[in-house]
Amino acid sequence: MRKSEFATLLLAATFLLMAWAGSWFEIVAEGTYTEGLDREPTIRTQYLIDSSQESFEMSIENSTPLLLYWIEREDVSPEPTNQNENSSEPPSDAPSLDGGSEPCSGSCLDRARSWVGLTMFALFATLYLSSARPSTLTRATVALVWLLGTVVILTAVPLAAAADFGISGGEDSGGESSTGGFDTNTQETVEVDQFAHFEQDDDMGLSFDGISFTYDSVGFDLGLLAEEDRQAVIDSAPVEGEPGYESLIGFHGEMTVGPGSILTWWLLTTPLIIVNLWSPRNPLEEE
Repeated sequence: MRKSEFATLLLAATFLLMAWAGSWFEIVAEGTYTEGLDREPTIRTQYLIDSSQESFEMSIENSTPLLLYWIEREDVSPEPTNQNENSSEPPSDAPSLDGGSEPCSGSCLDRARSWVGLTMFALFATLYLSSARPSTLTRATVALVWLLGTVVILTAVPLAAAADFGISGGEDSGGESSTGGFDTNTQETVEVDQFAHFEQDDDMGLSFDGISFTYDSVGFDLGLLAEEDRQAVIDSAPVEGEPGYESLIGFHGEMTVGPGSILTWWLLTTPLIIVNLWSPRNPLEEE
């Protein structure tokens, strides 16, 4: 192995270690109650993600109306059914056969971290193999692994963070937060099954800051109504001025997932990949 090849491997190892040890992504989320609460309380959250943990800071602007909302509402979560008590069916936590189980067993970010670590190791291994046994196949493998790692860093990690945050985009909304996860780290989370005529919409797009997610929801919170008034709202959505309309709650949230230093260090390996692809190579020299 030539000195230049050894230097390339040394630089690659350094860049990959710095990428792994640096900050990965920053998540900035802001959610506002647009209907039903005075002064539009706003929840702001900032996450920092690295190779081992997530740290976050949270603040609530105009928090008093939101705190009063949590205090005044009644929990109206549906009672668990006992239909399987006398049956021989397996426990409810057994894996379902319809594919309706959670997409990640545990943390989606932990799975994404494993993929990132695997692609970084694979990139260094293929670079070493290409230096030791240069061929068209090994060079092409280096480029392919680098492209795969870029995709994993730019898409898998942000999407995993969004899934852990609570924006899943699934059709089954039972048990999910009515804010799409924006209130996950607050003292109270109101689930969608406590609403009548609940509607939600989420979207994803690209921006200069990274991957952007938006979430909108609106519905009538049955926990704000007296028990005798809930059925009427369930049967027919009230309009402004009718009894029950005061329980209308609307929410709008925006979240941006932007890359940290991991992307910079990863991109610094690009010249090394180019050198690997285009530099003239001789077969292994005989001792």
